[in-house]
Amino acid sequence: MHVLYLHQYFGTRDGVGGTRSFEFARHLVARGHTVTMVTARRADSGLADVRRQHVAGIEVVTLGGRPYSNLLSTRQRLVEFARFTVRATLVRRCEPPPDIVIATSTPITIGIPGVLLARHYGVPLVFEVRDLWPRAPIEMGVLRNRLGIRAARWLERWIYRNARTVIALSPGMKEGVLSTGVPPRRVVVIPNASDMDLFSPAVRDRTLLDRWGLRDAFVAVHAGSMGRINGLDYLIDAAAELARRGEDGIQLLILGDGGMRRALEDRVGALHLRNVTFGGALPRAAVAAIVSSSDAAITSVANVPVLATASPNKFFDGLAAGIPALVNSPGWLRDLVTEHDAGAYVDVAHPGQLADALVRLRDDPELWAKQGRHARALARATFSRQQLASRFTAVLEDAVGARSDLDRIDDHQAPEGLLPIART
Repeated sequence: MHVLYLHQYFGTRDGVGGTRSFEFARHLVARGHTVTMVTARRADSGLADVRRQHVAGIEVVTLGGRPYSNLLSTRQRLVEFARFTVRATLVRRCEPPPDIVIATSTPITIGIPGVLLARHYGVPLVFEVRDLWPRAPIEMGVLRNRLGIRAARWLERWIYRNARTVIALSPGMKEGVLSTGVPPRRVVVIPNASDMDLFSPAVRDRTLLDRWGLRDAFVAVHAGSMGRINGLDYLIDAAAELARRGEDGIQLLILGDGGMRRALEDRVGALHLRNVTFGGALPRAAVAAIVSSSDAAITSVANVPVLATASPNKFFDGLAAGIPALVNSPGWLRDLVTEHDAGAYVDVAHPGQLADALVRLRDDPELWAKQGRHARALARATFSRQQLASRFTAVLEDAVGARSDLDRIDDHQAPEGLLPIART
């Protein structure tokens, strides 16, 4: 099977950010399939800046244009979304012709070339929903124009209607897709995954924290983008509360970059906080070692209802690292950590709860060790990359009718309803 894979933000382990598409594509190649990845230029992708290259058996086609960065303004991002949509749509000389097209959002505009190329080649489209667009930008206040909202909602329904299968990254996202009228049999949930080899208690090395002078502190890490959706003022508020209490032994390490970084740094400076460190954007392999060497993993989202459906890489990375997970999302992540005793839920409206949870973990080594073990066990049983990559491959094989492993996949290991498979 030849897979034409469209992902505007594709990156490898040598780059910055998540590697879901890279890992899934590698799994497809290992299963004997051919993958052509179409992506945009990114300064931090871990790829050479050439038009065509082979990486881990994947043919990567990088389209020209301005390198994408999450530091771009909203207007600049919209321009780059449009440019990539046009360029990707023109990729019509794929040899041999693909057997299937997969387009992975965000942005939702990736679905336009997905639909058009699937039609051009006469093959099925699988569309992957990583965030609920346009609901997310509407609730965030980014998309306000009434005509723009109507157009975005029409585009969403048009893409879903033309997809053979829609992959949602969380149960909440699945519900969002179903609310547009997509039949349940065409929707499958495959969340982000835990890289058990990359993030692991076995690579714990506290000397890695020496670069920030944090080896002897209790370190809670937030590793990922620093945009409005991440709501990182919550961490600063919690740090201020810890400082007020005189809890100097707890440090917050914030890794990554994004549009809110400068404002967050300015706020830390204005509050004279000495318990917050900004570590910058690092390659994924380096992030894995640092997270695995930290004491707790924080997953923060802004206080916006749609973000309760999020499936952030950082959450699953923390599970794999075997450290307690602290989440302020009142959705399925809260249910996972509380039901499996793999960390704690802290209310996004009450940063003092994060401070309380950090003090509790620092002061109770047995609790810390137990929740870390439970986190690792949850990652292994339900969210391992190998398991979910196999599920992903089976969905694609089923869509083209090549063959299906669906009946041989153990659904009982996943939370009920987490990985329903699409059938027709």
